[in-house]
Amino acid sequence: MKILYFMNHVGRGGAALALYDLIKEFKRNHAKVDSVVITGLYNQLNVALTENDIENYSAPFKNFLSSYTRPAIFWKLLLRLRYCFFKPIAIKKIEKLIDFKSIDIIHSNLNRIDIGHYFAKKYDIPHIWHIREHDFDLMPVFSSDLSLLMDNTSTYIAISESVKLAWTVRGVPEQMINLIYDGIDSNFWSHNELKRKNKKLSFIFLGGYHIDKGQELFIQVLKSLPPLVKNNIVVHFFGDGPKKYKYKLICLIKKNNLEDCCRIFDYDPNIYRKLSRYHIGVNCSKAEGFGRVTVEYMMAGLCPLVSNSGASPEIVDNKVNGLTFDRENSLSIKEKIIFLYNNKQIIKELSEKAKLKAASTFSMTNHANKIYELYTHTLN
Repeated sequence: MKILYFMNHVGRGGAALALYDLIKEFKRNHAKVDSVVITGLYNQLNVALTENDIENYSAPFKNFLSSYTRPAIFWKLLLRLRYCFFKPIAIKKIEKLIDFKSIDIIHSNLNRIDIGHYFAKKYDIPHIWHIREHDFDLMPVFSSDLSLLMDNTSTYIAISESVKLAWTVRGVPEQMINLIYDGIDSNFWSHNELKRKNKKLSFIFLGGYHIDKGQELFIQVLKSLPPLVKNNIVVHFFGDGPKKYKYKLICLIKKNNLEDCCRIFDYDPNIYRKLSRYHIGVNCSKAEGFGRVTVEYMMAGLCPLVSNSGASPEIVDNKVNGLTFDRENSLSIKEKIIFLYNNKQIIKELSEKAKLKAASTFSMTNHANKIYELYTHTLN
């Protein structure tokens, strides 16, 4: 079967990595799947696909759902103009590149793009639509945009129960939504030797630099820790994000005299090689659609410390294979950090159980098999 995948302009992050890993798994273990990828902008994902001999292109289609930005009226108008200008250009280019008679399924990898929905309806091709995030922070370019997700012409994949519930409430038919958790390529972790030589308790915090990801909140909590704890931990942040916000975090660290325990780093594409140097992986996000970094922590043998919102409680069982905290209560975060500092043996126990759960529940092989079953079911 030939699958045409659409991904937007973003070449890094959870959605892009999820697509890349899925296609690589298909190439390894599902010879019947022939993949073609079109991105909204030529980027790191295209480069990686080309290196793996996977057919891919780019065309300038834009998001029809965007992150909420103020003033909303201004940004809606600007994004609408951009969307309308580039859509016909992208359609013309794609129709020159792709023979749609050869395509069995169109798979949109993100709920922010509607170009796959357009071609699926035009050429009467089954459409799979991945829903990867909650809806509350999304701004439609057109007021009726969400109606596309409710027209009963697509089959949907929600990456968590939390996401499924959010979109069911918005009107997407529940019977059309398939719950399939994302998978992580465990090959990255199979030869990952433990190198935790630092005597201090070490935390790593992965994710884009954004207020909803919680870096600022976590730094505020660190400044309130007892001196004994504060002086015997290290916290390293890795990610992409606006330079202005990143600078704000650096200033916050300096203002609170946390330079000895906190450091801000850029996005590292090879971070999987370094994860096992740390003891604890932090996810302080407002509402993760899935929480890929949390699973990466677990597969690398770290103890996950995560907020109890979004999909995180579906991944981490509190006090079984990690710890959860109340993101709205800074004291809850502080107490969990102090608890881990005073109970290092428990960290080891939680880490081992976390690794077992990640390997059994969130492997890329399991994920790819479920996606393949959905493809087969859709065609039948």
